[in-house]
Order: sequence, then C-alpha cells, then structure tokens
Amino acid sequence: MAECEIQKIDPETEFLSSKRETGNEWEIFKENVRPLKRGRNVNILNNALKSHTDNHLKKSLLNQRRKLIEAVDDYKGEDPLLPWLECMKWVQEAFPPGGDSSGLVVIYEQCVRAFWHSEQYKDDLRYLKVWLEYADNCFDKEVIYAFLDANEIGKTHSDFYISYALHLEVKNKFKAANQTFELGISRNAQPIEKLKAAYRKFLIRSMSRTKPVEEPMEKQAPVRSFGTLLAKGENGARLASLKSDHSSKNN
Repeated sequence: MAECEIQKIDPETEFLSSKRETGNEWEIFKENVRPLKRGRNVNILNNALKSHTDNHLKKSLLNQRRKLIEAVDDYKGEDPLLPWLECMKWVQEAFPPGGDSSGLVVIYEQCVRAFWHSEQYKDDLRYLKVWLEYADNCFDKEVIYAFLDANEIGKTHSDFYISYALHLEVKNKFKAANQTFELGISRNAQPIEKLKAAYRKFLIRSMSRTKPVEEPMEKQAPVRSFGTLLAKGENGARLASLKSDHSSKNN
C-alpha cells in the first residue's frame, strides 16, 4: 500500500486554518508587518493581526478608525494637528500591512491639505514629518520637496534637507543633493550637527563613488501622485468615505 505523503504547511497558513488565538500573532504574521521607527504597541498589533480571521474584530477596528476621523472634525482645541496625529498613529498600529485598505495615505493627504497655508505649523516638526511620510507614498516625491521649500514648510529642520538630499542621491542627482545639504547648513537648520553628520557621510560616499550607477527600481511603486493634490476634491471625498458605514462594510 502506497504511503500517504504528508506535506508540511507554513506557520501562518496553519494558524489561519486552525483559527487559534495565541496572543503571539505578531510572531506568525511579522513578515507582513510594515516596520515603524518608534516600534509598535503589541496589544493593538495582535488585535490587528487577529482581524485577518475575525470579522467582528475587523468591524471593530474600522469603527474605531471612523471615530478617530470624526474626532478630527469635532476638535475645538488650540492644536488642530493633534487629532490628525493621533488618528495616523492608531491607523499605523491597527493596519500593520499598510496599503489602500488602511486609508492611511488618504489621511496623510487630507492632513497636509488642511495646514499647508497655516503659519502655526510651517515650523512644526510634527507637520513636516507627515509631509515626509506622505512623500514616501507618491510618485512625484521631488515635486513635494520643491513645494515644501517654496512654501517655507519645515525649512528650519534638518530632517527636511536630509530627506530631500538622500532622495536626490538615490536618483543619482549628486550635484543637487550636495547643494541641498549646503542650503540646509547655510540656513542653520536644526539640529545642525545631525545635518552636518549626514552631509559628511554623503561626501564620503561621493568620494568612493567611481562611476554613476543606474537608478535603482522601486521595490514597490508609490501609490499616489502629488500633482493635483491642492486643486482637486477627490481626496476629501475619499476621507469622508472612510467615515461612512458603507465603507466599513466594504472593507
């Protein structure tokens, strides 16, 4: 009698099939989780990963996202950026794979639209970081940096010049990258030592560079285009859809 061949399945598939709750969903799904520089809240992360198989929990997450978005509209305090940041932080935790299903890029878009003309936030590092996160999801990233510079958003922060220059370096625009570092230093962007340290590393890389290399292909194509960001109402409608019950059902 022929022996039956038993094939082993990977841990993630096994977990999904068994519908077990281990409290360690992070260990099983971690390869699908987008990393965050600040780290993640393990409890929120485990609940988010359980939602792959628990429709009730998934609905609960979507309802919580809707409430946080509504809180942005209802906020009456002196720091209207704050509820946006709280919403983004929660969505990053609760939808670890990212992507369109999280609605995060739409939230980024609406946030930068809301305050780009505000003097209150031009020098706010928190607001600049939202722009930089948003830029990472756009095809025309360089246009965003030019827009920020033209509107003097984040010009006092070294993070702006470092991010801009490194992007130019990746695109093999080494002269422009060097000029961007020098511009930030001439403006005494803070913390200046962080900027100078990044510039020194850039110069070392430049000295060891023997010949231009081909521009690397993006591993994953960015999902948005900045070109019509401030002229169209599409994104506002999409943000509103994240608050609707209809959207919750579809997701």
